[in-house]
Amino acid sequence: MRKKIFNPKTALLQYGIREVVELSQKLGEADPNFKFIGENIGDPVAKGWQVPGFIKKILADLILKNNGIFGYAHSRGKLESRQWVADCSRKYAPSSRLDCEHVFFTNGLGAAISLLYRTLKPGARIIQPHPGYPAHISNEKFAAGKPSIGYRSNPETGWSPDLDHLESQVKKHPEIAGILLINPNNPTGAVYSASVLERVVRLAERYRLMLISDEVYFRMVFNKTKYAHLTELAAGRVPLIVMRGMSKDIPWPGGRCGWIEFHNVNLDKEFQLYFESLKKPLMLEVCAAALPQAAAPLIYENPQYTQWLKKYTAELEQISNEIAGILGSVPGLKIRPIQGAFYMMALFDNGLLNRRQRLPIANARVDKIIRQAVVPATFPLDKRFAYYLLASTGICVVPASDFSSPYPGFRITTLDRDARHRRETYQTLARAIGKYLASAS
Repeated sequence: MRKKIFNPKTALLQYGIREVVELSQKLGEADPNFKFIGENIGDPVAKGWQVPGFIKKILADLILKNNGIFGYAHSRGKLESRQWVADCSRKYAPSSRLDCEHVFFTNGLGAAISLLYRTLKPGARIIQPHPGYPAHISNEKFAAGKPSIGYRSNPETGWSPDLDHLESQVKKHPEIAGILLINPNNPTGAVYSASVLERVVRLAERYRLMLISDEVYFRMVFNKTKYAHLTELAAGRVPLIVMRGMSKDIPWPGGRCGWIEFHNVNLDKEFQLYFESLKKPLMLEVCAAALPQAAAPLIYENPQYTQWLKKYTAELEQISNEIAGILGSVPGLKIRPIQGAFYMMALFDNGLLNRRQRLPIANARVDKIIRQAVVPATFPLDKRFAYYLLASTGICVVPASDFSSPYPGFRITTLDRDARHRRETYQTLARAIGKYLASAS
């Protein structure tokens, strides 16, 4: 071609949660007997969760009786759905002054994440939690064209943000314009206390930063944990963006419906300009899908939803605690019961992993693929473990390094409803860890 069209910055777009599936496909092509056990992605439907009948009826009624949902919606979302979001915000946080004009609907939170970062002024950075969610980290890196700026979460305090490290990073990097929080957290399953969130708000006030809070799992909290709404704590104090959606707590991940709430817009002129600027790319996309927008208020306000959510979170609590019990007995592995969402981060003790360790792989072609894949000296040690685990057992986990974690380990989902299959999977995983660590000490 007469002009180069390849953008080398695309190398910064990394999503290990899905990338490991590409490897599993290669292994399946090499070995017809390869059996994939996906513990990599948070899809409740794939793990046996049925969409409740009352939700299906709501959707069916909308399709059969409301021809309008087949047309375009407003570029920022259906007015009645945006009004419902604003009303909910005031219900969760009485001090909230959110109105429907400051709510945008998008095609899933993935679209919202991309929108927020690509619209930032070049040079403005959003500091990310490490470990953190790859879609946030990659989109922020891509927009900046530079490595992620991160702050640590402390596994010894239930994965709470290391606020001293956060402040030191803010001081070190004057280009930071905002702080991202993910609460409940993906990938760690942590839920942040009101006191921690208050300290983050104070930090944002002190350095005149905006906060971005990804709260897509906020209804999914258990193990006697209380959820504190950042909206209430930050009311009238700092610019705040809240991100939510309906993919995980209905569950309907294929619905691709998310929304963004802009709080305290009038506090800061620059934040107000940023909010106004986001309307332009939304208009270029025309609108988000109308059906899930129309369904959201009908689903969440249905009395049956409250009953279903209670059962859903109770079972998620039971499953996650069972898995924590199995993996918690493995020498060399650190794991904590989670407080929310449906992810768990397991960490290896320092110094346990090395480049001599492996697991037996029965198929010679598969063995060759894995050996070649892990050759680079820079290949992360926890990723090396995840590759051998996949090839040897079929169990697919995501290495902690793919979440920009400073600690080696792996993330799993805590969703599998099949009790027998779940126990077999995690007992197999526990044995595999022991074999791997013992293979070359």
